[in-house]
Amino acid sequence: MKNVEKPAELDNATDLAGSVVWKTVKTPTIRKLVKAVIREALKDWSGDSKLKARMSSNVEKVVESILSSEGKSDSKMGAELGKLLTAFARETNEELKKGEKVIEYPRQTAFNEFIVNTDFGEIKEMVDRSEGNVIQNINVAIECIWKYPAKVGSILATLVSAGNISLKSLSLIVGSLLDNLGPDLTADILLSVVRELNGREIGKLVNTLSELLRRLHTGSYLLARGGKPLFEIYLTNFLKDAVSEINPEIFTKARVALAEDAETIAKSLAEVMGENEKMLFASLAAYSSLKNPKIRAKAVKLNLYENSIQEKFVEAAAIGIADLDTQVMADNFNASLRIMNNIHEASPDLFATLLRGFADSVDEDELQKTVRWLVPEVVNTFKTLAPATMPLLINGFCDMVKSDQSEEARKAIENLRSVILADGGAT
Repeated sequence: MKNVEKPAELDNATDLAGSVVWKTVKTPTIRKLVKAVIREALKDWSGDSKLKARMSSNVEKVVESILSSEGKSDSKMGAELGKLLTAFARETNEELKKGEKVIEYPRQTAFNEFIVNTDFGEIKEMVDRSEGNVIQNINVAIECIWKYPAKVGSILATLVSAGNISLKSLSLIVGSLLDNLGPDLTADILLSVVRELNGREIGKLVNTLSELLRRLHTGSYLLARGGKPLFEIYLTNFLKDAVSEINPEIFTKARVALAEDAETIAKSLAEVMGENEKMLFASLAAYSSLKNPKIRAKAVKLNLYENSIQEKFVEAAAIGIADLDTQVMADNFNASLRIMNNIHEASPDLFATLLRGFADSVDEDELQKTVRWLVPEVVNTFKTLAPATMPLLINGFCDMVKSDQSEEARKAIENLRSVILADGGAT
């Protein structure tokens, strides 16, 4: 028997790239292209020479024979690509470890020419038409990758590093928008994305992400450290690094813009919710579960204000409160009253139970200090509403006063009595 030497295993990016390119050339589409290019080249070379024409014909036959030959490993394109990517990463890592540049002259590229000569409209049409095939290929890829869970972990770990690089790149890209686009053109370009988005698919994505968020939340508490969920620990460290780099003035202006946009979002959401009562009532039934975390978060925020430098806090608070829309606040208050009345009619004991629990937790000293300045201002402001409220308020006030037998309370009652009698009140 003859000893046939086994072909050496390709292990470097150059050889693997050559193998991949050759297999690509032998595919039907690329093969036709190669033959057409060779044919045109031979025509130019032959010119009017009959000898060269005959030689060119023989060359074409040889090329056709080579490109049409069936190799034993033609079906291993996927394996070759995998090996090529691995080899490229390995060799790149080796070069980076040595401190060498993978690209010798990064600024001397053909990127500008590429942008000028690329028809992105044609690319968009291609992407639109390839949706079905792309989704099908993704499904196949997902089924394949989940056969090897360890590789999924490696991919996710790689994405973290890629994500950090992407953040820096995104900062540069967004910065270029600010430098080159005015507000009108920025809105026209970016808002066109909203117009083109597929709402139904986003709804499906929301369902998936909601379940993912629930699992993330549960897992964070299961991995808690020192009584703190893992999310809080990581987020605190992340925010410490991020806040140190944020421009306060620009960030505040962005928050104002988002707050104004939130009004538009609220209007759109209200219209949709009005047409979907199941979603509306499901959210209403979960009101306490949704609000309690916000109430506790508000406590943290109030403690932050209380412990801050009071002079600066008072100045900032005065500026922030001065421009509040009091008319809309009053409209909201009227709507709240109507809602409260409807709830009380259906559940008379509900508010009494809630208020009792609240009253038992109120700091009496702080309440007294607040009432000393708040009551005079409230009285001067709401005198026009007195006929609708004073009879019930006075009766309630009397009940509360009777429960306080202190000397200060007795003097206050005598003062009230003298005022009423001096004005010709009932004796």
